[in-house]
Amino acid sequence: MKKQLLFTTSIFVSGLLCAQVASKATKVPANLANISAKKLVKIEDKMMNPIPYQTKAQIAQVKSTQRVSAIQQDIIGSTNYDLQSNSSVGDRIVVNADGSIAACWTFDDGATSTNYTNRGTGYNYYNGSTWAAAPTARVENARVGWGNIVNTRSGKEYILSHNGTASKLHLASRATKGSGTWANSTTAVSTATTGGNFWPRMVSSHPAGGDTIYAISLTYPVAVGGALWQGLDGAVVFHRSVNGGTTWGINNVVPAGLTSSTFKGFGGDAYAIAAKGSTVAIIAGDSGKDLVMTKSTDGGITWSAKTVLKFPIPLWDFTTTTTDINGDNVADTLDTNDGNLAIALDNNGLAYVAYGAQRILNDAPSASGYSYFPYTDGLYLWNENMAQDAGGNLVAAIEDLGEQGTIYFPTPPTGELAFGRYGCSLTSYPSLAFDASNTLFMSYCSIVDSLISVPTPTKLDRHVFVVKSCDGGVNFTNPLDIVENPVGAPYEGMFASLAKNVDGNLHVVYQRDYYPGYGVPPSSGTNPDADNVGVPNDIVYAKIPVADLGNCPIPTGIKAINSSVANLNFYPNPASTNGTVEVVLNENAKMELVVLNSVGQTVYSTSVNGTIGANKFNIDLSNLSSGLYFYQVKIADSKAITKKFAVEK
Repeated sequence: MKKQLLFTTSIFVSGLLCAQVASKATKVPANLANISAKKLVKIEDKMMNPIPYQTKAQIAQVKSTQRVSAIQQDIIGSTNYDLQSNSSVGDRIVVNADGSIAACWTFDDGATSTNYTNRGTGYNYYNGSTWAAAPTARVENARVGWGNIVNTRSGKEYILSHNGTASKLHLASRATKGSGTWANSTTAVSTATTGGNFWPRMVSSHPAGGDTIYAISLTYPVAVGGALWQGLDGAVVFHRSVNGGTTWGINNVVPAGLTSSTFKGFGGDAYAIAAKGSTVAIIAGDSGKDLVMTKSTDGGITWSAKTVLKFPIPLWDFTTTTTDINGDNVADTLDTNDGNLAIALDNNGLAYVAYGAQRILNDAPSASGYSYFPYTDGLYLWNENMAQDAGGNLVAAIEDLGEQGTIYFPTPPTGELAFGRYGCSLTSYPSLAFDASNTLFMSYCSIVDSLISVPTPTKLDRHVFVVKSCDGGVNFTNPLDIVENPVGAPYEGMFASLAKNVDGNLHVVYQRDYYPGYGVPPSSGTNPDADNVGVPNDIVYAKIPVADLGNCPIPTGIKAINSSVANLNFYPNPASTNGTVEVVLNENAKMELVVLNSVGQTVYSTSVNGTIGANKFNIDLSNLSSGLYFYQVKIADSKAITKKFAVEK
């Protein structure tokens, strides 16, 4: 589950699992949109869309008449239960070789908006030419949540979710995808402890000899009625079936790297799984924890692990220990991950991991939680050829649509945020896939600069973006926003799941409505996004031609944002007392250089008239402390290019 936020004089995030909701947290001061609360400014009127539609009835009228998009999009269902994940988004869409598509989501018909007694899996099927009618009831015969779907090579269909009533993993199955009656079982995939297993993830693979299905789930923590499993208070455990889901020969195995020697336990959905043939990889982490990738090349028999991002305090217990890491008795702000994770294997079996940024602070240990920084932004990408512990590269953040060097937020009321409170980086919820040529594709959700929502209080909307990279994530195309944006009543798009099969098109399923945040009530307190309660959400399928993303940037080692720049480099990296920024220009142009610290404060800036060829900036770093920094180069009126470097003393 997501960790519960408490508002007192500051914002806190609980490290305990709570009943069916709550917001979580946010990491690494990833980019220049990492704006502190003191810097929040009201958006300028000239940046706003007109907002003539204010009531839910008026919005419904707009919704029924406006359908504007060059991308093929179909509403394939709806739900009143709008929390599709506590953290990472699972595999909720399958594209088959015969052109058929199966999609699922957590569904509720809205009959009981506070109890969601009819909650279960919503399902729809595309037979190659049309989608079926939107479902009006759940797949299962019991109240379940967070289903993931698999279509096996032999044509079987499975949805794995968790049954809250029976405290078991719930497997719905049928012999033929797209048709037939669903069978329901809470014993097919065994439970680890008396408390139960919850929040599963499931993927399929097709090795020689049959259909293999891999899954992971979480053992229920002690605080909510569970029990320790192999010393872990909430263990991520692995399951495998080699005969298309008929039997499960491996159950509740804790893979190497995710054991009690590294973790005290995990939270709901703060993990993801991917597989190709007999290679299977898992990523798990969360704020206050290491981010670890563990991988097996023999179908889950043996495992080896690598640390993607190291949390500086091993086995940290926030209830007893501050975030003081330098021994000066003052709590430090720490960079970590936000638990919103994605993992994929390329065609060579190399694992790629994406995650959102987060920063936390704990100066008063207690069971209630620790502080986080909700305006932190940034999405990172790592692959297993990169160095361990360092976290990979920043690859996405809020787009500065006004090109003014500032992201505009509305001024929120006291105790509120200027956006829906999902408790993650402002750019997060990644999903990854590779095509046959090993091109990397990524979807993610991000705040849209200056896009104000309809409800009061007004908030910034999030949209779903897609990008591609032909060089393993070094360079990406410009983000393509796939969410419709009706004038006067903009949507929020969230919880995007990208199909692993890229067949010349990207296939994405996501949730959208007009109300930022989610409407599922917390276990206690006031819902932070209360105007969502009782509001149905569309489940949207989007088909995006790969060609619409444009050509991949020419590999230069930097994001090819500006054609004037031939190369950009900082050396030495890491640096100590001095550093050099070298900018190679294709033409004479004015250049602006800004160096920022990890919280977005400017520590150096200059402006010069650059000339064709190499231009060098020598920077005195002697007054800077050790840590992560960013340098931003802007050429003429183009968008700035941002890269990072480290200072080590």
